[in-house]
Amino acid sequence: MSSVPASAIASLEQIESVPHAITIGNFDGVHRGHQYLIQRVVDDARARGVRSLVVTFEPHPTAVLRPDVPFHRLATPERKIHLIRATGIDEIAVIPFEREFAALEPNDFLELLVRTVKPVSVFVGSGFKFGRGRSGDGTTIAAFGETHGFETTVVDRLQDGDVTISSSSIREALAHGNIARAAASLGRRYRLAGSVEHGAARGRELGFPTANLLLPPDACIPSDGIYAGYAHVSDRTLGPRAAMIYIGTRPTFDNGERQVEVNILDFTGDLYTLDLEIEFVAWIRGDKAFESAEALSAQMHDDEATSRAVLAGSQPEPE
Repeated sequence: MSSVPASAIASLEQIESVPHAITIGNFDGVHRGHQYLIQRVVDDARARGVRSLVVTFEPHPTAVLRPDVPFHRLATPERKIHLIRATGIDEIAVIPFEREFAALEPNDFLELLVRTVKPVSVFVGSGFKFGRGRSGDGTTIAAFGETHGFETTVVDRLQDGDVTISSSSIREALAHGNIARAAASLGRRYRLAGSVEHGAARGRELGFPTANLLLPPDACIPSDGIYAGYAHVSDRTLGPRAAMIYIGTRPTFDNGERQVEVNILDFTGDLYTLDLEIEFVAWIRGDKAFESAEALSAQMHDDEATSRAVLAGSQPEPE
């Protein structure tokens, strides 16, 4: 996958050198905290009569600087750009994040911003770090701005009750199957996107044919279990469909490689070669081993009934 989505500007130099209100960050998931931060920039730009700009990085810095540590993304680069654009921002710059760039001193990066996109205001989250050894932060930006003619605003992380909204807290919620908590922090339901591949056809044998979803290796996958949700198929004529989603290792059969399998309710067509995006609505139960395939099939009928009841009171979210 390309590190820079084609729908975004690949470099600061390609953006018109006019005054901008700017925010800088990774924005994985584009959760409610990110949306609030970006909205502050959009509002400030309108008030000043300048352009609004998001500066972000690809790949995610953690994947480059700590390749030995598993890192799971809440959104693909393409999905992230789509979500940022939906905020109403004027422009997006995606900086290819490489070790050479990471070694820049904080002021060298800020000088690049001043030279190219002429910031009149810069907004960053309170946890934002940048530059060699992550030595730069909001205080660094504010001091630089005082001598280079722009204002700096450091925005505290958004709270939802006693929960601090962050990408890491959303990953933790998903790791515990807490789809509702993740959705509350994201401001929308969580989604996974991939392509359909051939599987072992276990689901078909049980009376529940499934589409096996091939996902990016760094996708953040919720905990093992059964979920109710919707399947958004790349063939738009099929539309969003109610679905039952299984995540796990099929312990009743082989405890094999972890899979994400989607049973689209009331659908008998062929999904192979199509892209599929699943929207998680509710956790139904955890994964477990059954004494026999027959016992598993009986449980899956119960799961289907529960999923249908859950989905009867909901609608798929727009793209």
